[in-house]
Amino acid sequence: MNRDNLNRIPFVIAVALTMLWVAVMALYSRKLGVSGLAALTPAEMATLLAAGGGPPVVLWLFVAVMEQRRVVTQLLAQNRQALQQSETQARALLTLQSEMTRARSAASHDLALRDLAASAAVLAERLGVINRENSPAAWARFGAGDVTVFVQSFLTFAVSHPDMAERMADAVNRDAVARAALAGFVRRYQRLTDTMDDKMTLEVIEEGALGRAFRLFRAADDAALARAQAREPESVA
Repeated sequence: MNRDNLNRIPFVIAVALTMLWVAVMALYSRKLGVSGLAALTPAEMATLLAAGGGPPVVLWLFVAVMEQRRVVTQLLAQNRQALQQSETQARALLTLQSEMTRARSAASHDLALRDLAASAAVLAERLGVINRENSPAAWARFGAGDVTVFVQSFLTFAVSHPDMAERMADAVNRDAVARAALAGFVRRYQRLTDTMDDKMTLEVIEEGALGRAFRLFRAADDAALARAQAREPESVA
């Protein structure tokens, strides 16, 4: 039996009881007869009508109250269900927004890392840190996802040349393309680390090859800028 049929049971019972009561009152009235009813005083007639109509009124009033309570309970349940659905949808929306934000952040970081690798590649080729024979292999590793392949060449070279930053400063001041690549790497790395919220990833980058290369490149960039500024008065003179 479904819920609708169960809800109709009080109504069916009330109808049956009302019909039974009407039948009882009809039998009683028939027993009294027309003469008996006519002989009743107004007070007695009022008492009879009240006795005949009172129980059905009370019964149907009770049924109406029970039906109203059932409807109110059903509405409250529907409201709770709608509220739960709204909360679930809100949580799902927040989760989706968070995932989209993380995806956009990851895409931005990946683009920044590739830009760093491209700047390091230009710098390595212009300064001769990577020769023509090794360049295809380095680019192949870069295409496979190794974004540190070009900065690793500088770090390896710096092990045997402690004055690597000074050498780079002299070299980039003679090559405008290399100078722009060096400044671009330093600027992009700073922007990347300043906007990175993931502390673990930030720590890996700062302590890894990119972080060591940044410190080397920043020293070279500062030295190149200082030397360029020192030569400006001589040029003016």
